Amino acid sequence: MPISLEELRRLLSSDEPDYRAIAAAAGPEAAEHLRVLARDDNVMLASKAVYAASLVDPTAGEQVVREAAASDQPLLRIASASALVNLREDARNRVAERLIDAGDVGVEKLVIRSLGPSLTPRLQQSLARLADSSDSATIRDLSRSKLRDS
Repeated sequence: MPISLEELRRLLSSDEPDYRAIAAAAGPEAAEHLRVLARDDNVMLASKAVYAASLVDPTAGEQVVREAAASDQPLLRIASASALVNLREDARNRVAERLIDAGDVGVEKLVIRSLGPSLTPRLQQSLARLADSSDSATIRDLSRSKLRDS
């Protein structure tokens, strides 16, 4: 029996949701419900839905994570960056290209740590710029390390 929108809302409203268990129970058919919840006015709930969507369906998850990456809400951009590790590498790179230049050290750190070995030219350029000119020593070091490893 498919999980309802309200049941997903209840599960994600927990202080510390078990995302893997929710994704397993919900299955790919819950992707549309998660997309709806990722647009909810309750930004905390929306951020949890973004991460859960990245676990239930790679294609629909990418769409939800990409939308969150473009949000004006910092919490949704952080959720998007956190969810990158759950996406296929090509999808991860597409979303990372948008997030890496967000100007938010926390988001940049999550993005850099999620990147795989195959970087797009745009990501390489962004990492080179961050390696040279980020105000954060951590971001400079992570960027240099990722460039060396790619």
